[in-house]
Amino acid sequence: MKTSIIKISVLLLAFLSIGCDDDAFLEEDLKDRFTTENAFLNVAQFKTGLNQMYRQTRAYYNSADGARDFIKNGYGTDVMASTTRLERTNSFWNNLGSHSQFPNDWYNRNYQMIKNCNELLLQTENEKIDWVSENQKLEIQAEIRFFRGFSYRNLATLFGGVPIVLEPVTSPKLDFTRATRLETYQVALEDLIFASQYMPLTTDQPGRAVRAAADHLLSEVYISMGDETADKGMYEKAIAAASRVIDGTDGDYALMQGRFGTRSNEEGKDAYWDLFRMGNQNYHDGNKESIWTIQFERNVSGGTNIYDRPLFERVFWPTFWRANKFGFEGPARDWTGRGNAWIKPNNYFKYDVWKNADNDNRNAHHNLQRIYTAPKVIVNGQQTDRDTTYVSSVTLANGDEIEVNLKPGDTIRKEWLTSRDDTLSYFFPRIFKMGTDKHIDAIPDNGYVRDAYVIRLPETYLLRAEAYMKNDDLANSAKDINTVRQRSNASDITPSDVNIDFILDERARELWGEEWRMFTLARLGLIFERTREFGWPADIDAVEQHHNLFPIPQSAIDANLEHPLEQNPGY
Repeated sequence: MKTSIIKISVLLLAFLSIGCDDDAFLEEDLKDRFTTENAFLNVAQFKTGLNQMYRQTRAYYNSADGARDFIKNGYGTDVMASTTRLERTNSFWNNLGSHSQFPNDWYNRNYQMIKNCNELLLQTENEKIDWVSENQKLEIQAEIRFFRGFSYRNLATLFGGVPIVLEPVTSPKLDFTRATRLETYQVALEDLIFASQYMPLTTDQPGRAVRAAADHLLSEVYISMGDETADKGMYEKAIAAASRVIDGTDGDYALMQGRFGTRSNEEGKDAYWDLFRMGNQNYHDGNKESIWTIQFERNVSGGTNIYDRPLFERVFWPTFWRANKFGFEGPARDWTGRGNAWIKPNNYFKYDVWKNADNDNRNAHHNLQRIYTAPKVIVNGQQTDRDTTYVSSVTLANGDEIEVNLKPGDTIRKEWLTSRDDTLSYFFPRIFKMGTDKHIDAIPDNGYVRDAYVIRLPETYLLRAEAYMKNDDLANSAKDINTVRQRSNASDITPSDVNIDFILDERARELWGEEWRMFTLARLGLIFERTREFGWPADIDAVEQHHNLFPIPQSAIDANLEHPLEQNPGY
């Protein structure tokens, strides 16, 4: 069993004082009570407290059985959509309001993390703590401020300006006021600058954030502030922050070019495929482009937030294993996985971004399966070479009914896919970064348990490319984009090809299902525009301009009794 950060859930303590004059035996000796002031008095205890931040971050990936956790990844925008389960026939945008669960989850989750950070940060100044060195104290403070900066970056990006809270709130407060979006980004910036100065370069615990993660987020926040202010100096600072990750200042990071890790001996695959095989996600596993990962472990106490696995495959993979008319039995198998088709790539990702993709490995069959074949005969749950013919009746689009005769290995042809389930549930591109054909213990419904990338080096390159572009340096922007493309054997682009649309296309090709696409589009103010241009038809009809920011939860507005907490326009 690997040793890594956050395999158990450690909650920060909340305390309630109770007094009772008539019952002396209930009186407490306060010196014996655990409080924030006496529970965190050494480095090990602070790291235990910080574990809660990692657990809360993991909740962004694994908090509910369904599509909701992946709204952040772009559900309902230009890259993915759902026509089943979560929204059924309605668009996500039709249901977005101040009472919606997703914005409430995100707003409250980030403020809970800010609360925990503020309490821990204050405790670092406790005179009773015997720090080994001033640097030890600064490292702990830097990690705390990393998470606070991360939280304010999340809030500013998705909601715009929000109330700023930088100290523990020790008594009821009902008059919070919203800062501007720029002021909120400024708070995130200051925390991340501190984190980038004092966080360690390396760690012996997989999953613990290091300095490169701070500089990556810092680069993004500088870009956001440059967009808010039109100050090109911000883009220069963004370039510098990203460069510290890329040029080795923050550690030895590099794109993985050759085969590596588990299953690297299997022919016909590539390094991009290897990035998503179980056991290959951490820097400690030899993956030099891994900057920050969230840890998951099957059948280990605290190894996930819910159930026994992350839900990538369950949410994103098609249910072709149920297509009986083409020879599939119905039960999920090790090689099929058990996708529920809750979220699927839309036409923009299925087709548009791959036009003229020539030899791009990311579009190769082993990474993006577009062709399905009739299965081999199954005996006792295993595929065999027994000969058979699958016979079914198919009604074509023109109304003609034909008999289909398939041998195992024959291609299931596109014109045979005529029902709603055929095209929306059973057969759409199977993206292999989200699943596997070899599960733990051959169990398809919970046997794909890999760690989740929060930050991977290609995104740092693409952030720097964006900053170069906005700083009018298209040559270096194209160079960074080409560095990412060359790893996957994609053709080089020229400086004249560079614009924000191309960068967003490249982010989709490289980071689909990983990047927080909703946040990328929100910080750019492009949720509405990109969804209107590339979204699923129901999303195109429903999305409106005000959706570029999400609503402040009504619960926060109602609780702020002594000062109006303004709602974002349009809600």
